[in-house]
Amino acid sequence: MTLKTKSETNKKQAMEQQLKFALMAVWGAFFGLALWLMSLLSLSVLVQCTVLTITFTPLSFVFLSFYNKIITPFYSLTNLVEAIRLEDYSLRIKEHYQSGILHTLTQEISALSDDLQQRKQAYDQHTLLIYHLIEQLKTPIAIFNNQRQLSHANAAFSQYIEQPWQTKRLTASEKLGLIFQKGWQFKDQNESKRWQIKYSQFVEHEQTYHLVILTNVEELLRANQQKSWQQIIRVLSHEIRNSLTPIKSLAQTLVSFESKDSKSKQALQVIVDRSISLQEFVNRYSDISKNLAINKSWFNAVELVGTVIALFPESVFLVDNKVERILGDAVLLKQVLINLVKNAVEASSESSEPQIYLTLSSQKKRDEEIVIIEVIDNGQGIANSDNLFVPFYTTKKQGQGIGLGLCQNIIEQHGGRLTLVNNEHKAGATAKIIITQAKIID
Repeated sequence: MTLKTKSETNKKQAMEQQLKFALMAVWGAFFGLALWLMSLLSLSVLVQCTVLTITFTPLSFVFLSFYNKIITPFYSLTNLVEAIRLEDYSLRIKEHYQSGILHTLTQEISALSDDLQQRKQAYDQHTLLIYHLIEQLKTPIAIFNNQRQLSHANAAFSQYIEQPWQTKRLTASEKLGLIFQKGWQFKDQNESKRWQIKYSQFVEHEQTYHLVILTNVEELLRANQQKSWQQIIRVLSHEIRNSLTPIKSLAQTLVSFESKDSKSKQALQVIVDRSISLQEFVNRYSDISKNLAINKSWFNAVELVGTVIALFPESVFLVDNKVERILGDAVLLKQVLINLVKNAVEASSESSEPQIYLTLSSQKKRDEEIVIIEVIDNGQGIANSDNLFVPFYTTKKQGQGIGLGLCQNIIEQHGGRLTLVNNEHKAGATAKIIITQAKIID
């Protein structure tokens, strides 16, 4: 308790004591006057005691009631103010006076309570709206209390920590990979290569909270790169088509004028054929930047694996399938898996004992299921992983640099992620597809 509060308490007690002393003084004056009058009348002791008892007992109750009527409203107002301080606006007090200063004071404090209650309701509504907005955002967001313990988070943060955040409520931030040292940082510095942290503080119910937002830098860079490549591809496609169309048309016209065995006719026909091939090549590149029509439906994972394996009968496969059904576009996902397996087969063909390891697994959460598809080869690995998904880039002699970029586009439009990395403890590389889908309800 502060010195000011103690001083105010002493003043309140002094007022109460003064009122008691004043009433006792008045009571004593009446008592003394009564004794003096009875002594003048020469009344007996028994009569005097009887008169004093009959007279001053009710008078004492009157003085006591008068004291309580003055003090009680102040105690009631004190309880009301304390309830307001504790943000309890449901308390109301009975008005002891219908007019006067105490009536005015009671009305003002009640009006203040109603006003603060309305403000609190508006604040709570805004807070609920903010929490609801946080839930809808796709970027990981977490709220930590002043003890650096997880207080709230959204579904994206659950995906980041790979488990429902509710199971980690009040867990120390350090155990979640985040530390606070003159600002929020990642415990593992390698995470800062993939994620960026933005944070701020806010106060709720007299407590300080930390709002931490994680932004996927890789996705932003990839989105910017993809946008740039899309612009380049559109410009190149436009210019190449504008040039090829008249060249092909003129060459076809000249072919009709030449004799059957003319060498110039053969040369012109080559120009026509190459023009058609180049147009098809440009059209294929334009698919990388298209927004595809994704027709999602549940399909059998066993059939998907069987179809892919049947296309490569001479390759050796080890299959571990723990997934029954997948939600997605069966045609497009089959195209992605065929392309990844084809790359794995070509990479493993240089090995003395080529082998492809195909796995399908899942991780179940509250309302979601994460399907993980891995294609693992035992080839030479990846020489330059930074440019794998860059259009026009390829390590194959006959490659065109289309396949992986198109696969990435398909998986991302499924809301998933495609990665391709070298194996850690053995030769070869692993292509991993991660797709989040609704949980199957039996």
